[in-house]
Amino acid sequence: MSALKKSHEDILVWEKLPGTEVRSIFFEKLNSIQSSIQFSNNKAQIITVTSAHKGEGKTFTSMNLAAVYAMQGKRVLIIDADMHNPRLSKSFQQVNKPGFSSVLTGVVDYQEAVQETGLENLYFLPVGPLPPAPTKLLNSEHFQTFIACVREAYDLILFDTPPILLISDSRTIGAASDGVILVIKAAYTKKADICRAIDLIEAKQDKFLGAIYNDKKLSKREMATYSYY
Repeated sequence: MSALKKSHEDILVWEKLPGTEVRSIFFEKLNSIQSSIQFSNNKAQIITVTSAHKGEGKTFTSMNLAAVYAMQGKRVLIIDADMHNPRLSKSFQQVNKPGFSSVLTGVVDYQEAVQETGLENLYFLPVGPLPPAPTKLLNSEHFQTFIACVREAYDLILFDTPPILLISDSRTIGAASDGVILVIKAAYTKKADICRAIDLIEAKQDKFLGAIYNDKKLSKREMATYSYY
């Protein structure tokens, strides 16, 4: 997984983003995903990223997809909205600092908690102190106000959320979003769980944007095809 590191008190720096070479397969796949999202729903400004279970790559996908949008000139905010197991904030040593939960409790304005990154156009909102009842915060007026505010300030907002089959928060955030992306891990996520996850997403006013098939091992033929181009 890529990592952010502190360069000084207020700015996080994208230390190592895999696949940023123009001709890399990783980079091309991310650009293809971005294009597919744009053509399928050009009005998808707020996107929730989730998975059926943990360990399927949703956080890795969220942060790198956010980077691709930012590198294309979009003003992007990525939010760690997993108030149960905030892997993104843990990786960046940002747990218990003002963040998403602080905004939802009215402790700070979101502008005070958003952090710059070393990647132009990309901003990060950590999870904040872990609350005892995340669902209650997501059903508050503070959350609706926050959604309205970030719509005005950013071209794209990405929520990295808990697994949808385990925690209901993803469904609540997804309902407030313009669309939901499901991350599926190759040779790991069960078909029945994929179907259950899609059913939960589509139950919220047809929000399903599509799925990202993660961690697929490319054959020699596929590798050769990409190297040709």
